Amino acid sequence: MPKTAEAQGSRKKPKSPSNGTAKAKKTAKSDINMADVDMLLNPSSKLTKEQKERRKMLEDYVTTEFERAAENGSGDSKGESSQSSPEEARSLKGKSKAARPTDRKRRLQAEDSPPADTNNNKKEAKVAKEPAQGATSNRNKRRSQGLEKTSPIQVNGEALACPLVRKSLPAAKTGATASNNKSPVRGGPAKSCPLPEKRKSLPSGMAKSCPLPPKKGNPVTSPQIKQELPEEDDYAEEDEEQLIATGSSHDHQAEPPALPAEIHKADSIEEGRRILQWILNPVKTEHFFEDFWEKNACLVQRKNPKYYSDLISFKMIDEMLIRHRLDFTINLDVTSYKNGKRETLNPEGRAMPPVVWGLYSEGCSIRILNPSTYLPGLRQVCSILQEFFHCLVGANVYLTPPNSQGFAPHYDDIEAFVVQVEGRKRWRLYEPPLQSDQLARISSGNYDQEQLGEPILDEVLEAGDVLYFPRGTVHQAVTEEEQHSLHITLSVYQQQAYANLLEKLMPIVLKKTVEQSVALRRGLPLHTFHVLGEAQRSNQSKSRNQLVEGIQKLVRKLVPSAEDIDKATDQLAKKFQHEALPPTILPEEKLRTVFGSRSTTDEQGNCICDYEFDAKTSVRLLRANILRLVTEDDGSVRIYHHVDNALEYCKYEPIFMEILPEEAAAVELLISAYPFYLTVGQLPLETAARKVEVVTALWERGLLMTEKPFSL
Repeated sequence: MPKTAEAQGSRKKPKSPSNGTAKAKKTAKSDINMADVDMLLNPSSKLTKEQKERRKMLEDYVTTEFERAAENGSGDSKGESSQSSPEEARSLKGKSKAARPTDRKRRLQAEDSPPADTNNNKKEAKVAKEPAQGATSNRNKRRSQGLEKTSPIQVNGEALACPLVRKSLPAAKTGATASNNKSPVRGGPAKSCPLPEKRKSLPSGMAKSCPLPPKKGNPVTSPQIKQELPEEDDYAEEDEEQLIATGSSHDHQAEPPALPAEIHKADSIEEGRRILQWILNPVKTEHFFEDFWEKNACLVQRKNPKYYSDLISFKMIDEMLIRHRLDFTINLDVTSYKNGKRETLNPEGRAMPPVVWGLYSEGCSIRILNPSTYLPGLRQVCSILQEFFHCLVGANVYLTPPNSQGFAPHYDDIEAFVVQVEGRKRWRLYEPPLQSDQLARISSGNYDQEQLGEPILDEVLEAGDVLYFPRGTVHQAVTEEEQHSLHITLSVYQQQAYANLLEKLMPIVLKKTVEQSVALRRGLPLHTFHVLGEAQRSNQSKSRNQLVEGIQKLVRKLVPSAEDIDKATDQLAKKFQHEALPPTILPEEKLRTVFGSRSTTDEQGNCICDYEFDAKTSVRLLRANILRLVTEDDGSVRIYHHVDNALEYCKYEPIFMEILPEEAAAVELLISAYPFYLTVGQLPLETAARKVEVVTALWERGLLMTEKPFSL
């Protein structure tokens, strides 16, 4: 019985000289609380003198208790020796009995854990270094799964700490120098898996520049590609009030910017700039035209999928097909690009929803050629933008099913803004194949993949992103395996180059010079056909050289005057008036224009208009570019405008009204005064009646707007 009692640790020991100490420890044992346990398990270098004395007393007490347990034996664990080794006793140092129930629970959990050597930790306790004071074996075993053992390090010259490093990756070098790099390698958090090979986008705030080297024989450097991502500090402080007024927040903006409070006083060109700023946000329009326009691609990534969602959606397309008649080939194309071959698969007749969605389900892409005809919101964006760009702003919509490509690689003759509305699409851009293709005037045919080099941009557009690239940039796009794509391509500046102006200008100059030069009207020498021509290039006779020099001398006389350039510009502007979308009349504008006018009749059936102009009525143009004053070759003066244009491209012939030459000065004054209002009496016409007559005619055509409504 005594042995059994002794084995169970219940036998009382005789008194000894150390009984006083034992009594003190007994008192300490009864006073042990969780703060003492925490002090033992997590020693800190910042302890008061009393706390240090208390910790030393507790450590002595725990050491004595475990030495007694080692002598008497403990039968707590099955299959284990009743005698604890000194190493085990030391490993339990710093652990109070108050924590033992928790430790037993952890030991039971550890029995189901992987073996202790899963991370190549050594089993022999004798070889392992003595753990730091206050550490617990079972507790750390549970935490150290997947971690390597490392040597303890000194912290502030006092406590020992053992850094833990993930086994799955090599330890990061701290303050060391890599063998193949002279710069120090900074340590960082270890990662448990390698990064993917390709990043979809750059971290916020970084810009990427990746021009390719120029091709042999091509002196033009390849277009530089940059990437802009939103940053909080992209907005200058002075712009904050404007951003609040327009609603152009780059964090959550999902609608076009709000209109000014008094839209009837706004400048339509500046309104177009605000729409462009909303599209490119946070890239400033000034920055865009300085660094990107006709030079480099510009990619803006927002992480805001609702940014463009009001412009179009899958549901809007479905409703469009039901409510309106869209015909294949005229309004809608069905395309595919498989095995390097691009095909157009248009049926005949109307594009009914079941047919369209059936082809879409088979992997075909859907291209809507004139969506602005049917979508008022998109039409308003395009009509306002055309005021800023002074040219037609077109829009095509592309709906592509997952894991598909609808078009072969090619380049276009327009400046393209790719607005990603839904889903994701991977875009690859390539430099123009030839120098003559840069800022191309005519779209290319389809390229084979083998004809293209390495892409200068390879990025994935997500909903809310926008990508700009200049005309002549070869591009292709493909959807991902489990993502469809819906995007709008806004196109601007088609046939709006200096070359187009010169095509209008040189005939004017030639005609005028011929009238003034007898030399240009003389007949060609009889031997001209015998010495000039492709077959005669090798003929270096004196007569050939003289004739070539003479013609070159005559061409030098073709120098345009400022008047010639003005005439040519007017002819080019006529093209814009013919192509432009009609203006979107807003409610506040409707009250001040003919579009809000309502006529009635009197008792006799006579028509009574609800408007009447006088000399004090203030008027201005409806838009900055609503009309173009042109003097034709026959001397007639015409006002070309796009108020009555159809929603379809160039459905009607150019629309104009003819005025008397003496009335042109009044129109010129209205043009120069915009966006400010003028009174009718200020117009430079001879009589007050004539002033009212001219203004009334322009207002009734929808070209003018009054400052105040005639009736509310």
